[in-house]
Amino acid sequence: MTNVKEISQLLMSKAKIRGNPVAISLFRDVIPSDYEPIQDTPCTIIRYAMDDGKKVFFDAEHHDCYVGVHHAGIVPGKREIVAGLYLSQTSSFFTEEGAARLKAGTYALPPGMVKAIGAAPLHEIPDGVPINWIVIVCNPHTACILGGCRMCQDGVPCYGTFGTSLCGELFAVPWYIKNVMVVGGDFGGRMHNKIKQDQLFVIIPNEYLAYIPNVLLNIKVDVKTSRQMTKPPHSPFWKKQDVPQPSELQQESEEISPQVTFTMAWEDDARKMLNKVPAELLEMIIPNAEHYARENGYAAVSMRSIREQMEKMGMNLDEMLASM
Repeated sequence: MTNVKEISQLLMSKAKIRGNPVAISLFRDVIPSDYEPIQDTPCTIIRYAMDDGKKVFFDAEHHDCYVGVHHAGIVPGKREIVAGLYLSQTSSFFTEEGAARLKAGTYALPPGMVKAIGAAPLHEIPDGVPINWIVIVCNPHTACILGGCRMCQDGVPCYGTFGTSLCGELFAVPWYIKNVMVVGGDFGGRMHNKIKQDQLFVIIPNEYLAYIPNVLLNIKVDVKTSRQMTKPPHSPFWKKQDVPQPSELQQESEEISPQVTFTMAWEDDARKMLNKVPAELLEMIIPNAEHYARENGYAAVSMRSIREQMEKMGMNLDEMLASM
């Protein structure tokens, strides 16, 4: 049985996510007493649990948006919603046909299937409360990693959408497709959850939570063998197989191989760090590090510039080096 507290701690310590991972629960009959109602848009239960650590729910009486409760199957959808009129008649960019086709093809839970939908921090989910899926907010780099947690096990890629109704993606689509999801959400859903420009939602059904440690902890890659399996005969890779490792080169040398050269100064600790990097990666790492340093006003590539670059990519330099 999956230990959700351990999964939650792993996500918060290793995955560079925002706040708490959020457990979503479909309450079919009884709403647990640990949960408090909201008078807000249904999608904001994510923000309350993620940022404020609250256990909250919405139902027919406690909400502030008919679209969300429609997608949850709690309140029958008004004609303005199910026909897309709330999109086409209130904007200059949606056509009536486009909005109608979109809403007619958007998932909603079967009417009356659930009484309410709740959200809680994953590590604080009350005993006995089922977890149907979890929601994580993170940057695209982390979304690529977590979004592949099932794919790495059985080859099924994640489901992804951008711009569609967030409440549909949060509360209905996972029940139908039973797959890992990476979604952007619509403007309103992102706004209500205070989502930054570089943040996405990752949704992982309960049955795939056990796959998460595999993509966060088993991160070693045999780079050389991978290159041998993927590089064509004309690749410069094959010309460098007799070139010594960086650790065997003199530090004052400005050239690591005929194909990879330094084009700007490197501080000593940054140069020494390259000794830990597989030679097959140097042709990618050195130019990228120099480009970032140059674009951001650094006189030389330094450990500071490299760490800063990796942090903006959602990566941790120490963890990467430890895996090599």
